[in-house]
Amino acid sequence: MNKLKKHVALLSTVLILLITLTTVYYSRKPLLQATSNWLTAQTIPFNWLVNPQKVNKNIHPHAITLNEIDNQEYQTELAHVDTLIHSFNRQKQKSTWLSPAQFHQLQGWVHQKPHRYIYSVTPLLIGYDHQGKYTVLSANRYDDTKQIRSYRYQVYFRQHQVLKTSYLGSTSNNKAPKFIGFTNKLGNSGISKAPNFLDNINTTLTNSDIINQPNASTQQYSQLGKNIGLSTHSGAALQRYAQMGTANQKNSAIIGYEISDVPRETFFFITQINKEKTYYYTLIYNRNQNRFIAFEQGKKSIANRP
Repeated sequence: MNKLKKHVALLSTVLILLITLTTVYYSRKPLLQATSNWLTAQTIPFNWLVNPQKVNKNIHPHAITLNEIDNQEYQTELAHVDTLIHSFNRQKQKSTWLSPAQFHQLQGWVHQKPHRYIYSVTPLLIGYDHQGKYTVLSANRYDDTKQIRSYRYQVYFRQHQVLKTSYLGSTSNNKAPKFIGFTNKLGNSGISKAPNFLDNINTTLTNSDIINQPNASTQQYSQLGKNIGLSTHSGAALQRYAQMGTANQKNSAIIGYEISDVPRETFFFITQINKEKTYYYTLIYNRNQNRFIAFEQGKKSIANRP
């Protein structure tokens, strides 16, 4: 009797299972369509997948606004810089663009040995970045040797007002830095040309299909640079720029520039972000030749030269 009950239960289970499977089989299309419609109607928050702020930060660097400046505006900026320079009192060894702490720090460096003093202050460049306009000033230390020590300071300013001063470092040379901009015209700054030339670099790299050639040599990149007027020494920078770029080349931007007087060039600083790592490049415009001449790795500022 018990065995009979077990057989009946088993048979019932199998029968129910067969009926269920048959029903599902013949109803599979409506069920799949209903499931698809339900999934389509659901809204998955974008930030579950990607953080939008992180995307903007990592892929699209914030570029500065590049407004062309003419010689009159350049001379106006130089006048403000000249005011900063003449605020230096050689007798008291003081400058209005140094904070009290920076002044005492500089005095400590200068007077470590006797017969040392700051003889002059020389501007090296005028620059612009996300924080505003700035100049780099060299406080030139003389002593009883032939070596001149140059203490470099980045000074942000608005007209005659000093906003912020930062110490950059020091270099030594047997002559003081030169600046002849007060008697020299700006010429064509290259500022309005820079975005188009960066697009030209991107287009050249894309059209050459060199990005899809993992074994492409630095010499091949140098030739591409030469084709658009750049020095053959630009190959290494172009190679890394191409390798770290995205499909649409939107992960780089111009973040600042510096107008130097000796040499007579404008330096454009470019940042590129790839996988949360930042790379820097410098695009150089020669104002004597009125053309872009080089593309280099890193930030190549005149402020870092002896």
